[in-house]
Amino acid sequence: MMKIDVRPGFAMTVALCVLAPAGAAAADEALSESDRFLLGEAESACRNGDFPAFLWPFANSQAVRARYGASATKDFPIVMIDYSYVTSASERLFEAKGGDPRQLVYVQVDFSAPSSGVERVDWMPGRFEPGEGDGPGTLIETTGPGGHVTFRRTGDCWQLTEDIRNPGRVR
Repeated sequence: MMKIDVRPGFAMTVALCVLAPAGAAAADEALSESDRFLLGEAESACRNGDFPAFLWPFANSQAVRARYGASATKDFPIVMIDYSYVTSASERLFEAKGGDPRQLVYVQVDFSAPSSGVERVDWMPGRFEPGEGDGPGTLIETTGPGGHVTFRRTGDCWQLTEDIRNPGRVR
């Protein structure tokens, strides 16, 4: 009869159970203060069923995208800066050029719910006439191709299901 000593395996299991919560805590500590804030905003928007309020943290944080099932989406097409959505490409240029606002390409964002549990966001870059209040103002001319993103309600929040970026116009 062969004897197997299970004590080393048991000790390893106990060690992993003790270290797993510490690893999760370390992952949360590795998040920036901004990501922690945006995760909280996303959780609140999910709890309240407020999709427009969810889009802002989703667009602005890779940590939020990872939490809500879009971890492979490193390049979301739009981000929000000062109450206005801009293209992600222009935001990167804005950062690279020392915060030069001339680099920002503002976009018109339209929310719709084409069917139950589905949220769609159409976006189009353009020139805007300043309006009253926050945001870029009124779209007066489109300046390039836009696109749309679609989310589906899953469980207690939304998950990105489609990211369509329209190619330039064919002439």
